[in-house]
Amino acid sequence: MQQVALNGSDVWAGVVETSGGLRIQLQIDDWQRLRLGQGQRVPVCVSGKDDVWLFVTNVTELPPVVWVTLARRVREAG
Repeated sequence: MQQVALNGSDVWAGVVETSGGLRIQLQIDDWQRLRLGQGQRVPVCVSGKDDVWLFVTNVTELPPVVWVTLARRVREAG
């Protein structure tokens, strides 16, 4: 677990880097507090790295955790 700033709020999360962005695991309480939604563009800062702007592309709730996929760009359908 590491500290991550999402949209200006600090949370502890499991972080996996992907080719297109990040996949993070949060506690469901933290996710609900953040009030983010799919398609939203948010600033993300993972400790030790530069801030980046990423889109929320997928949210999978598996209480008590949530997996959130953040990508550099939203893929177009089709």
